[in-house]
Amino acid sequence: MFFQKRLLLIVSALAIICSLSSGQRVYTDTIKINLPKADSIFQARNLLLLAEKFNIEASRALILQSRLWDNPTISVNQNVLNTESVTNGGHHWFDFSDKGETSIQVQQLFLLAGKRNKRIKIAELATQREEQNYFDMLRTLKYSLRSGFYNIYYLHQILKVYDKETASLGNLIKVFENQLEKGYTSKKEVLRLKSNLFSLENEKLGFLNQLNNSLADFNVLMHTSNILYLPEIADAQTAYASPDSFKLQTLIDSAFEHRYDLKIAQTDVNSNKMNLSYQKALAVPDISLSAGWDRNGSFIHNYNFIGLQIDLPFFNRNQGNIKLANFVLESSKYKLQSSEDQVKADVIQSYATLLETDRLYNQFDKKFVNDLDVLIE
Repeated sequence: MFFQKRLLLIVSALAIICSLSSGQRVYTDTIKINLPKADSIFQARNLLLLAEKFNIEASRALILQSRLWDNPTISVNQNVLNTESVTNGGHHWFDFSDKGETSIQVQQLFLLAGKRNKRIKIAELATQREEQNYFDMLRTLKYSLRSGFYNIYYLHQILKVYDKETASLGNLIKVFENQLEKGYTSKKEVLRLKSNLFSLENEKLGFLNQLNNSLADFNVLMHTSNILYLPEIADAQTAYASPDSFKLQTLIDSAFEHRYDLKIAQTDVNSNKMNLSYQKALAVPDISLSAGWDRNGSFIHNYNFIGLQIDLPFFNRNQGNIKLANFVLESSKYKLQSSEDQVKADVIQSYATLLETDRLYNQFDKKFVNDLDVLIE
């Protein structure tokens, strides 16, 4: 039974090593890249950002549509059968003569209570919201891009350390196997070293899986595939910055000014205010003006007229939509307050994480990496 378990351990370790060696072969190209170049490629090629740009243009088209006036309407009436002309021996089908009946009317609708301007303003606020949604998406995706960039960089560094350790331990195992053949050491020591190597390879596989996941997400952001990115970081990008240079209240104020998810919530409030005003304006009836000419259908021949048409708001004064708009407005105000609380909580949490990370960084022995290299040697 012990032999079977040991054999299973060896087979598993070999599978791990094979997966490590094959993991890099799925990438068709290797590219060195710095953060500014990655950011430039990302903004030019990311599909989500490109799609959101089209949403902005579509929303701008609605502004154009809301600015347009209602088209005038024209109606023409012509009698089909003139029974009097039949009696008099004249034309009887579609009588266009002076004895027949023809009428023409042109009608134009005029919006009152500033409905058109309010409709334009609602469309402009919708476009503003789409633009803010674009920049909020840009902020979120940029955070993912930069997090992935640094994550890939440091995973490469970690894997380099594991490569050193496994190579050194592999050489040491070869030496011990030679000593075992000569009888200078025990098989137990050789198996212990091999077990340590298998453990290191297993840990290395875990980090390699993390690297592959990060590369997959990074490739999606960059709209590429099967590219092994090797991030390059300048010394200035890793320079130490003390948390003392950041004041918590200043960070909160900056977030309130620049966080686009908060601006979206504010735009929703403004849009709902305008919609409430628009719904109230819809309660005011509009006027339709008309002008026309009638040849024989009125009390005089060639009758010319103008007319005015307006609804009488006795029953429908848009009460339900006004009430709905008011409730939606109140709801958006609470959502705005919730967004403000969330932004403030995000900044406080990030600041607390910064302080804890800085504490750990200051406690870290800066000579550790060099000492590790010396120990391996």
